Amino acid sequence: MKRFNIYNYLVVLLLLVGVSCDTLEQEPVNQIDVDGAITTNRNAQLALAGMYNAMQSGNYYGLRYLYYQDVYTDNLAHAGTFTTDQEVSSRRINPSNLQIRSTWQTMYSVIRNANFVIFSAPNIENISDAQRLAIIAEARFLRAYVYFDMLRVFGGVPIVEDFIADTESLNFAPRASSQEMYQFIIDDLTFAEQNIGNTPNAPFRARRFAATALLARVYLQQGNNALAAQKASEVINSGVYTLQSTYADIFRIKGNNEMILELNFTNVSGDQSSLAISSDPATAGQKFYLRPAFFNLFQSAGSNGDVRFNAFVLQQGNVLRVVKYFRSATNDDNVPLIRLAEMFMIRAEANARAAGTGLLTNTQIIDDINVIRNRAGLSSLLLTDLLTNEAALTEILQQRRLEFAFEGHRYTDLQRYGIVGELFPANEQFRVIWPIPLQEIEVNNNLVQNDGY
Repeated sequence: MKRFNIYNYLVVLLLLVGVSCDTLEQEPVNQIDVDGAITTNRNAQLALAGMYNAMQSGNYYGLRYLYYQDVYTDNLAHAGTFTTDQEVSSRRINPSNLQIRSTWQTMYSVIRNANFVIFSAPNIENISDAQRLAIIAEARFLRAYVYFDMLRVFGGVPIVEDFIADTESLNFAPRASSQEMYQFIIDDLTFAEQNIGNTPNAPFRARRFAATALLARVYLQQGNNALAAQKASEVINSGVYTLQSTYADIFRIKGNNEMILELNFTNVSGDQSSLAISSDPATAGQKFYLRPAFFNLFQSAGSNGDVRFNAFVLQQGNVLRVVKYFRSATNDDNVPLIRLAEMFMIRAEANARAAGTGLLTNTQIIDDINVIRNRAGLSSLLLTDLLTNEAALTEILQQRRLEFAFEGHRYTDLQRYGIVGELFPANEQFRVIWPIPLQEIEVNNNLVQNDGY
């Protein structure tokens, strides 16, 4: 990370919590006085809310990072002139890609915000120990969420867990291993699960079961199937969340009961996403449309009664549009970060993987699959339809592709199934993971590039 980013970040955060511009102008760049920046619960809550706002960036969940999970695979393709997007769509990202660097920097800005909240928490006045722990827990949850997002596209990255108020002591850390990343993420989420309180404004901010659900996702990706199934079951059995009976309502009704964590766009004060207009040919800007093969797969499912096809995919002339995000006039479609349907799919997959090869005997697996199929308008499967655990895993991957299309899961799913390499030529298998931005390597000599780049 560049040295000047620490100061720029602090200026923004101090403005957020109400420190005057006059005070900021008096601060030297190499010795930033942060004492007293967050001293009240109100300011801490504003700082936490600011972290969610940072995740709404067009470099992150406001468009690019979210859609790139489908664009870099076999669901979406870029239709425009931006070289940065074209490289992702053709699956040939160069280390000098400025969009990838902007995404990297945006993600680290959220991590720095989290570290600043954690750093400031001991100075917050007139709150209970439980309230203080809850503030730290929510910051650690969001830090873990972002680090996991980085892990799944870049591999190991530098773990920065301390807020640095003095740029002269800025530490340019080397990349952590994947194992170290997983442990750090799990530690943060475990702390969050144990200490997050009754956070206001859920599901637009994280509460306890958001941490439990994210642990289920992380454990599944790590290959810890027993814990993945356990955590998914805890969320399902909590009774806090229910599936929407009408699939389209998942996106039409903001903050609905299926959402465990939802990024809230309000179209107030620039709080907008680019998701709807990015697949609307009637609007200006770069476009992302379905790849024909995926559209045909979706259409075939629709012909068998799958309501997800008509709800979120549209053929408009020669354009194969995404209409899951549809508010082009206001650009305030919310983004589901975690929803209950994923917990059923995680539990089914974890149980199928734990069972190994051979006949499918765990009826919970097929029951969980049918929960998702039935809500989508598809008929129930029987044990005779899925004779083996391998067949169940194939069905789960298919349902995940249709259920969570354009929600940022496809790339990670293909990684977990060990088939992402099928998208690349034999001599370009290194591209199954993204390059570390070249500009970051230039300022951090300890940052080693991914093999092949």
